[in-house]
Amino acid sequence: MIRPPSIPSLDARIQVAVLGATGTVGSRLVERLVKHPWFQLAEVAGSERSEGQALHTRVAPGTRLAPEVAGLRLRSVDGPFRSHLILS
Repeated sequence: MIRPPSIPSLDARIQVAVLGATGTVGSRLVERLVKHPWFQLAEVAGSERSEGQALHTRVAPGTRLAPEVAGLRLRSVDGPFRSHLILS
C-alpha cells in the first residue's frame, strides 16, 4: 500500500525567504506561501530603497497580503538570511 506524504504541523514548516518580494513575481510567491502547509514565509527582501520598510507599504496595488506577513520588514537582498530556502 502506498502512503500519501504526511503534511508537517504548522510549527514544523520550512522557513522561506523571498528575494524581490515587492515585484510582480515576488508578490505572487508571497501570496502563495502565506498558508502553505509545508513552507512558512519568514523573510522578505527587496531593493535598497525598500530595505527596512514594511512589506505592505511596498507591494503592488491589489496584492492580497495576510495580516501575518504584511508587517514583515524588507531586508537587503545581500542577506544574511536565516531561512532554509530562498526563492527569487
